[in-house]
Amino acid sequence: MTSYKAKQIILSSVLVLAFTSFLTGKTSQYVSGLSPFFSSVSQMEGNFFDRAKEKRFQSELAYNKSTRNKIRQVILEYNTGLDETSSLLIPEWILAESKKYGYDPLFLTALIITESSFYNWAKSNRGAHGLMQLKLATAVALASETHLKWKGTPTLYDPEKNIALGAYYLNKMMTRFGDLTLALEAYNQGPSRLSRFLRKGYLPHKRYSRKVFKNYRKMTENTQNIVENQPI
Repeated sequence: MTSYKAKQIILSSVLVLAFTSFLTGKTSQYVSGLSPFFSSVSQMEGNFFDRAKEKRFQSELAYNKSTRNKIRQVILEYNTGLDETSSLLIPEWILAESKKYGYDPLFLTALIITESSFYNWAKSNRGAHGLMQLKLATAVALASETHLKWKGTPTLYDPEKNIALGAYYLNKMMTRFGDLTLALEAYNQGPSRLSRFLRKGYLPHKRYSRKVFKNYRKMTENTQNIVENQPI
């Protein structure tokens, strides 16, 4: 073996060991001279991601605060039929369920306005109950799927549970139909009925979804009126 080839083999071995150390996070005594470099790169990456994470966290806090205040303002325009404590907690429940499914909390708020105008004791002539106007049979099935403790019809007048079931139901319709407008129409008229129309080649009239989007736009257009100094 020539001296040149021997040097090539040694150099290749060192490079392989260095690359392996980089991937595994382990350093070898043969490439210890390279470890400070890898360590500094790793530290810089860690600092960058920590700063980015902190920035996202602070941005989320600010957004949640302004959104919470906006929802509180909206609720003040309606008679919820609830005591003050429960009314103050509604924004927290909306924020929690929105985060779970990736909704804009103001969109879920718009849906509640469309369904019940935030009146907790609302009951339709079709037998839908509560803030998000869920029918009994639908709610029983949803409670079973989400492992929510069911105590009969009174469960639908528990605002926290009603919002949880309604948010889950909308997400279920979104998963099934893959389109927000169709998901809203299915939420309103039922998925089976909407599916029958679609199979026949008919498109939904979209009156209901337009109402929801209108209420949503109304809130998002007025976000500059949010009172930032209200307590969290």
